[in-house]
This record gives sequence, C-alpha cells and structure tokens, in this order.
Amino acid sequence: MANSAAYLVPHLAPGQTLLDVGCGPGTLTADLARRVAPGTVVGLDRAESVLEEARASTEENVRFATGDVYDLPFANAAFDVVHAHQVLQHLTDPVAALREMNRVCRPDGVVAVRDADYHAMT
Repeated sequence: MANSAAYLVPHLAPGQTLLDVGCGPGTLTADLARRVAPGTVVGLDRAESVLEEARASTEENVRFATGDVYDLPFANAAFDVVHAHQVLQHLTDPVAALREMNRVCRPDGVVAVRDADYHAMT
C-alpha cells in the first residue's frame, strides 16, 4: 500500500464502502479493506481465474466479483471510494471507464486512479 496507494490513505476512513476496479490477485484490495474496516470492499476483475487467488486470502469485509469496468454491476452512487491501480493503461477507452467509475461513486466520494505513462518513462 505504501508504494501503490499512499496518496489515497488520507481519504480512507473506517466504515466506508470501496470498490477496487481491476483488483487482480487482491493484495492491494486486502490492504484497502483493513483501512476501511468494518466498511465493505468489493474487488472487481474481469478475469475469474485471478479472482480464485484473491478469494483464497481475503479479509472478512471483502468480496470479489467478476465484472467489466465499462459496465459496472452496481447501482449509481453505491461506493464512497472507487479505486483503480494500473488499470486505465490497458483500456481502449479509459475516459468511458472513468465515467462508469464516477457513476458508481457517491457525489461526495472519491474516484482514485494511479497509472503509469510507460511511453514517458525513462
């Protein structure tokens, strides 16, 4: 968490609901879950196979689901925090994904994204 989502820590509080988009094996998801416990966290990934690993080592307040960032299976304003780490760079339409993430975030919530621009890195 210290090197992947430290920027988000000041915005996290116990009791929040959080969606971790593109959660992969759930390592960062579990760290986020500890920060918002007893709040609930949903880790979402499009690859069911990677979620099998995530489900094997989960915090009590986390559940994992298969889904598509372009069509999130959640109601409008369902989460206090919507987070994505290293996801947008893999998408053909990152702006559409951000709009969908914003849709499921509460109006006073936080959409947090951390991505790298590999073309600009040296």
